[in-house]
Amino acid sequence: MRRTAFIASALVLVTCGLTAVAGTAGAVDDKATCAAFNEAWTGLNNRLGALDGPASFSVLRQIYLDTASDLRVVADAADPGALKDALNTAAAQLSRLETATNLDDFDRVMGDPALTAALDEAGTPCGL
Repeated sequence: MRRTAFIASALVLVTCGLTAVAGTAGAVDDKATCAAFNEAWTGLNNRLGALDGPASFSVLRQIYLDTASDLRVVADAADPGALKDALNTAAAQLSRLETATNLDDFDRVMGDPALTAALDEAGTPCGL
């Protein structure tokens, strides 16, 4: 009976240990996270720079929504901590553009101090 209890306890420990390792196995450090964040931000700037004159609302909105998606991917791969939290917040703020149906809505979201603060909080540790 003791042997069975010992084996069961050992299996629980191994299972819990593997679950804990699997939860952080793909995480990357802040340096790699910042490199990915800078790449996403450069992509945003390149797409905005490639616009030839005023873009339609839907094109402009989609560029920022794609960036929000990119930030979520970066945050998902990041080590737990302040930078990951800041990236998730910035992505959530940019994702509010989903509800923008016109340029006034777009301007309201983009002009929100909460968005600016979230982007600053994510960008500052990465040198942006």
